[in-house]
Amino acid sequence: MRRFLPLPILLAATAATAEVSLRDAASGLDLYPCEGSSLSCTTLTVPLDHRANDPSRTIEVTFALSFATYDSRGILFYFVGGPGASGIASADSYLASFDPALAENMDIVFVDQRGIGPVHGLSCPVAQARFDTAAAPLSDPESILATARSYVTDCTAEMGADDLLSVVDTDQAIRDSEAFRQKLGAPKVWLYGESYGTQLVQAYATQVPQAVRGVILDGVVDLTLTAEEFYRRYTLASEALLAETFTHCDALPTCRADIPGGAAQAYDALAARLAKAPVTVAYTLADGTQVPRQLTSGLLEANAFFALYSPEGRAEFLRALAGAGRGNLVPMLQLGYSNMYIDPETEIGMEDPGWYGAAYYAITCTDYDSGTGTAEERARRILDEARALAPQAPRLLRSYFLERLACAYWPHQGPDRRPAPYAGGTFPTLVLNGDHDPITPISMAYSVLDNAQNAYGIFLQGGPHVTWGRGHTCPDSIVEALLYDGTLPSAREQICQQDPVSKYTPLTLTDPAQTADPFTVARAIEIELLKYIPLAGWSGDHPTSYGCPLGGTVLASPTDRGTEFAFADCRFWPDLVFGGSAVEVNMDAPDDGITMVLTLAGMQTGTLTYRHSTADEAFSLEGTWNGRPATLPRTAQ
Repeated sequence: MRRFLPLPILLAATAATAEVSLRDAASGLDLYPCEGSSLSCTTLTVPLDHRANDPSRTIEVTFALSFATYDSRGILFYFVGGPGASGIASADSYLASFDPALAENMDIVFVDQRGIGPVHGLSCPVAQARFDTAAAPLSDPESILATARSYVTDCTAEMGADDLLSVVDTDQAIRDSEAFRQKLGAPKVWLYGESYGTQLVQAYATQVPQAVRGVILDGVVDLTLTAEEFYRRYTLASEALLAETFTHCDALPTCRADIPGGAAQAYDALAARLAKAPVTVAYTLADGTQVPRQLTSGLLEANAFFALYSPEGRAEFLRALAGAGRGNLVPMLQLGYSNMYIDPETEIGMEDPGWYGAAYYAITCTDYDSGTGTAEERARRILDEARALAPQAPRLLRSYFLERLACAYWPHQGPDRRPAPYAGGTFPTLVLNGDHDPITPISMAYSVLDNAQNAYGIFLQGGPHVTWGRGHTCPDSIVEALLYDGTLPSAREQICQQDPVSKYTPLTLTDPAQTADPFTVARAIEIELLKYIPLAGWSGDHPTSYGCPLGGTVLASPTDRGTEFAFADCRFWPDLVFGGSAVEVNMDAPDDGITMVLTLAGMQTGTLTYRHSTADEAFSLEGTWNGRPATLPRTAQ
């Protein structure tokens, strides 16, 4: 396989200066405020099937435009991941995560590719929730196959979009975006893709190289891999990362103290228990009542897999695992609801304006093929492959076969050939990847780098899935120098570093004796409140009530300076209940912090006013505790 070397002298002249600004190029388009975004949107009518000659059948594709604040340095086409994520719904959050200089200097175009978005988005949340939480033991193959068949039947019926399913593949999406570029006057553009978006961008740049000023691939898909090879590669990578995460916990004193038998042993014990049958968990609803819920093996494995996407996710999962090891399964169940986008009040899958789960299958299953034979033959062959891989992936095997089974039964299949390796071009290609990426392992990025002309690799040791815009100078400064000034990376390969697991927050009040100290209790309430999984998914738009883990409620309400909380008979621990209120200020101001006014009952009683100033990291406490004045701890010397 031929390997191309970079040509820095030739490329140095390709400074990132747009031939025309996006504002000027879009001046003749009908612009309107985007739904779910602060940007300007425009809709383009394109053929329903670019490969057919039928002008009567069309579809409308929506693009969101972010105009550079200053003189534009170039136009960036931004393709998000999934497939299934909405580029428009996520545009504001993406732009907020980057240095403001990006939106100041670059024109940026987001798109809801066909099959995604409020008009023709493919979603089947009810069928999806059933499929995502179902048990899938290889010991019962007929049950697994029935689950996959039912998902495809129920999902396609729930969508009612049969005419669209055969025309949402990546090739159609590329033609839509190229039609939009032509509508703008055919300027040369930067192509950025993250995760699945790297698949689209590689194909786009290969098909229309004259459109490209430069390519940025972040969390890279190797297009040459078959479906089996792709799933095998990332399942084995994920399995290794999960084992490493457990080892990290065991080496960390605070995590080891919370899981004294070892993280791997705790996970395996819970997995073995759930493999026998789902475990019933008492779950507190928003009104404070408790109902029985089922923690399944599907939720556990999904939580473990999704945890690997980021250092923060790994730390959060380890904390939930620590709670489970001590008998508290509520955090693991809450994490499953959050990851699977299931309404904890009803256990019904929720519509997500930023994610179209059925589009994931509609696009993936028509981009890749599931092999020869009937749907049933394809599915049974996949199970045979899963059995062969099982010894190498004992914890995350479900990730290898369940989605593939859905594709085996999907009504439309992809081509039976994979494309040639991405070859790059006369333009620069920047390849970004973390070496702790579970879904697009770094080996895929190396394959692309080694085959692409004029390619540069920036690899983040300890890094997550998708690395640009995470607040790290490396790779951010390297990417931005290329975009703004056309400055090529100083070397063909460079590495950056970060911790693979974020700071672990220990469980609180694990020893009943700790409740004797009022400051320890108040501090524990603050920690548990800020680590509470349902609150992490709160939109912050309107007051919302949540059930506390072991009973009672917490009401979160937005203010113009932060958040107010109201507690009613709230229990984070079995024998301690509290009520009262809290105010959190988060304005980068001198009074930033949290103030709690609490009344406690149970194994300890008291009334406390607790203040933690995050501006200067000072604590204060006053009130009464078991009939005596509450005081801060003093160190004996």
